[in-house]
Amino acid sequence: MTFAQFLTVLRRYPLVVICSVVIVGLGIASYYLWQQQQELASGHESVRRNGEDVLLSLSSVPRVTSELASVKEAVDFIDANLIREGDLAENLGYFYQLETVSKIKLVQVSQLSSQPTGGDSPFIAIPFSVRATGSYRQVMRFLRELETGPRLCRINTYAFTGGEEDKIQLDLTLEMLGHP
Repeated sequence: MTFAQFLTVLRRYPLVVICSVVIVGLGIASYYLWQQQQELASGHESVRRNGEDVLLSLSSVPRVTSELASVKEAVDFIDANLIREGDLAENLGYFYQLETVSKIKLVQVSQLSSQPTGGDSPFIAIPFSVRATGSYRQVMRFLRELETGPRLCRINTYAFTGGEEDKIQLDLTLEMLGHP
């Protein structure tokens, strides 16, 4: 079909041509509007999910605040019970307090030199050597007090040896958590 024949058809059926142009134009407009609607629906879904997340966060603020307070309290407790490597009298005094409570006899207590920590660690493991004698019950009470006391400690080695008159000798090496 040549251009001249096309112009002849246009002149003969102008209503059909106008309707065809309007249909094609409306089809293009419909496709454009459908694309816009899809983008808006996607944006709306994203905003809805963010709103639900914010609502969930707001509803859990009292729980988070309570947990934060618990964590701060625990950190304060730990920090208050850390020992200082240079405070020898207080460090050894802790063992003598346990001696009084458990009624065990401390034969030898000494603070050993600690290993240097790597980097900028805020904590250090301070080693101790302890030798004590007492009855089985006194030794067990001493160990229980040591493990459940406020100071954070780790027992590295221990040895029990029998002594005279139902006495047990306890040899311990342990580390307590402290500030450098």
